[in-house]
Amino acid sequence: MRQTSTFARLLTATLMAGAATASFAAEQAPAPADAPVQQVAQAQPAGDAAITSQAQAALQKDKDLQALPLTVSTTGGVVVLKGVAPTADLAQKAVLLVQAVSGVKEVRSEIKVG
Repeated sequence: MRQTSTFARLLTATLMAGAATASFAAEQAPAPADAPVQQVAQAQPAGDAAITSQAQAALQKDKDLQALPLTVSTTGGVVVLKGVAPTADLAQKAVLLVQAVSGVKEVRSEIKVG
């Protein structure tokens, strides 16, 4: 019986979560432009690997944040953001984007400004 490293299992879980998210998003019909935005809560909180993956994706989608050297780690639904941002406003924007990710219980910012 082969042993699978923790890294390999986390990588597999992250890839599967990303694929499931992409598949789900592709199946959704686009809302009319004037429709109010609604968020649907998941029945079960997302796993840490999925939260990390979704938080990283949210940061990469934002044109102001995508070039910043930010890292994301998640334990028990608590996300830790580390890195450097040129302004406090951008650091706060990163925190707010990550807080909106499903399954996030808390965001701890260790982002240095300057």
